[in-house]
Order: sequence, then C-alpha cells, then structure tokens
Amino acid sequence: MRIAFLSPLPPAATGIADYSAEVLALLAGAHEIEVFHNQRDVERDRLPAGCRLRPVAKFLSAHAERPYGVVVYQLGNGPDHAFLYPLLARVPGLVVLHDLVLHHSRARTFLDSPEAVAYRVDPADEEARDAAERVRRRYLAELAYTYPQQAERLFEAQLGSVGRLLPYAYPLCRLPLETARVVAAHNEFMVRAVEEEAPGVAAVRIPMAVERREVGSYPVASLRARYGFALEDVVVGAFGLLTGEKEIETVARAVARAAATVPRLRLLLVGPSPDGVALDDMLRRVGVRSRTLITDRVPFWTLPAHMEAADIVVHLRYPTARETSAALLRVLAQGRPTIMSDLEHLADIPDDAVVRVDVTQEEGLVTRALLQLASDPARRQRLGAEARAFALREHSPAACRAGYETAIAMAAAWPDPPARPWPTHWPQPASQ
Repeated sequence: MRIAFLSPLPPAATGIADYSAEVLALLAGAHEIEVFHNQRDVERDRLPAGCRLRPVAKFLSAHAERPYGVVVYQLGNGPDHAFLYPLLARVPGLVVLHDLVLHHSRARTFLDSPEAVAYRVDPADEEARDAAERVRRRYLAELAYTYPQQAERLFEAQLGSVGRLLPYAYPLCRLPLETARVVAAHNEFMVRAVEEEAPGVAAVRIPMAVERREVGSYPVASLRARYGFALEDVVVGAFGLLTGEKEIETVARAVARAAATVPRLRLLLVGPSPDGVALDDMLRRVGVRSRTLITDRVPFWTLPAHMEAADIVVHLRYPTARETSAALLRVLAQGRPTIMSDLEHLADIPDDAVVRVDVTQEEGLVTRALLQLASDPARRQRLGAEARAFALREHSPAACRAGYETAIAMAAAWPDPPARPWPTHWPQPASQ
C-alpha cells in the first residue's frame, strides 16, 4: 500500500521522533512510504532507505496528484506536532495518539502565535491587538466545541496562567479525534478514553515496539568508568526528556535521603533538559550535585549502554498525559530494575516486573525502594528478568508491526468521518 507518514523525525527533541524511525523500519518492507516532515534537518541515516523523505508543504499537492491509500499521523502533546493540525481534517487517516492530553500544545499554538507575540511586543498597536484577538478567538472556539459549559472560564483561566494542572483535566483532544478515520493508542486506558471523548470514533491499541539490545559488559564498564563511577557505586538512572513532569527533583531528594545510608549512591540523568541552569540549581539545593552526572542528549545508539550502566532506574510521571512511555519500555526491555509511578494507564505492567510507588507518597516510597534494591542485588536481578520478559512479550517489534497492519487496513477501509459543526477554522474533509 502507498502510505503517507507525517511525524517529527530525528533529531527533533521528542521521543516520538525516535519512535517514528523505528516504526518506519518495521513497515517499509511491506509498503511504499513517503515521509513528510516540518524540519530543517533530518537524520536521514536513521530512516529506511526505501522511504522517500519530503517537506510537509508538498503533502497536499502530492495527495491530490496521486492519493495515498492511508495517511498516518503521529500526534503528541508538543510543539513539534503543530504542523499536523491543519492537515488532519483535510485528509483524514490513521491518527496515532501518543498523549491523550493535547491541551498544552494546542493552547500554545494560539497563545504563542506570531500575532500574539507581536501584540505583547507592542500592546499599543491596535492592529496587532485585533490580530491577536482573532487568533485567541479560534482557541476559544475549540474550547467551546469540546467543553461548551466551561469554555469561557477555561479561556480566562488559561490566559491568566493559573497553573499547570488545568489542561490535564481538559485534554482538548476531541477535534483531532473526530477528524480521524481510525485512532490508535498504545494502552487500553487511552483506547477507552478516546471512545469516551469522541463517541463513534474507531479506536484500536497498537503495542509499542521495543527490543533488548545486546551491549556486553565491556562497553558498560567503559561507560561507567568514563563517567567516573566506581565498581562499588550504585547508580540510579533517569532517562528521557528531563521535564518537570518527570519529577526529577523527587528522584534527587530520594537519592539524597538514601545516600545517608548508602554513601556510594550516584545519580545518572540521561536526556536533554528544557532548563539546564534550573536543573543544576535544584541538584545543588537538594545536595546531590556532586554525586550526579548529567549527560544531556546522547546518541540514540548509545542508549542501551547508558541504561545498563544504571543499577536501578527511577521513572516517575506526574501529572500524566496517559502516554505509554517509550523510555520506560526501553529500560524494561534492557532488564533494568525499575521504580515507577503507580498509574492506572500502566496497569498492564506486572507487579513482579517493577516497583510501583503511590504518586501521593513518592519521595518516601522511592527512598525506601532505593534502600531495599541497593542492598539486594538478587532482587534487582529478578526484577530485571521479569521486566525484560514483559517488554519483549507484550511490546515486541512483531506485535507492533501486526498492530500497525491491522490499524492501516482499518483506516484504508473506513470512510472519511461525517461532517460535523466544527469551528470554522477547522475545514471539512476534502471528500465532502
């Protein structure tokens, strides 16, 4: 089948870019795939040779000239996905929803638009004010369509910057879901949530592809030595984008508390931080800067060695967009003993494969888990073995490929969604 695949791609600062490269490798052999992006630079060597790479500005004309059998959109809650929104309704297809909550990125599209920025620069300019107001009204229209009773209050609250939790209660995903022929998600919780948010929309689960990478003891030992870790050190790792939702300060506080009993405890933070200065200040304030190594972004191919350099992994998330974390599944696939937030949408991970901690008591429970695991290598080994078995059983590349093939076949057979009273800045499907 001829497929258009629209997504951020490596080296975009989103885990979905790495995920998309892996999915393309699974699908390329069975389909003719054209990949559309909105980036200045793409790591072409991360993509299958058979995939044609094109700028997204060419997508609509390419589809008009020779329609694709299915269009696959990779949609997440981040600015790298903003380029997809004008296209979702124009050419309905398979929307792979990585985050149930899209409100943060969607609000940013309007509230940080060029018109809004120009007005903030010159608030006395009446033309700039009117242009910014027109853009803000589009945001209000989307709120009104999805939350008619609460729209005005949500609009005012968002403009007033009242806090980071409000968008999680109002995910603002209904419009993108209604544009799709089929929606795919990576956990059953999100599949059910899609059906509740947009009744009548077909939703399916696709496993996320992970596999254990053979590393060997020498590269891991060499990496640990290069980072200054001694053989007797117990290294606690955290992986992925070091955002506030990853609760890195909670991890740091737990390490500080546990280090009073286990002085050889070290902290390894692998991934980019949106504010490196603030991260460094926090680590100093907590008292763990001298025992912490921050790598920033590392080459993707070195991630397995970095994961195996950690004796224990802590993966926290609050608040959550209900996503299935590729970073979490990768550390499980590498057999790392992992402490994670006890979240409803991750209930499929067996209790004997991880250590779960209540999000209301995370610092104390993570501290206790670190102390227990640091002193019990045998338990770490058992946890790691169960984690690896789960990841490879439930999220193998073969299972992911089969899930995509099912979803693609559904999207190819499904009609475009019916006409709905969407806000006027959302076009109806081209076929209607």
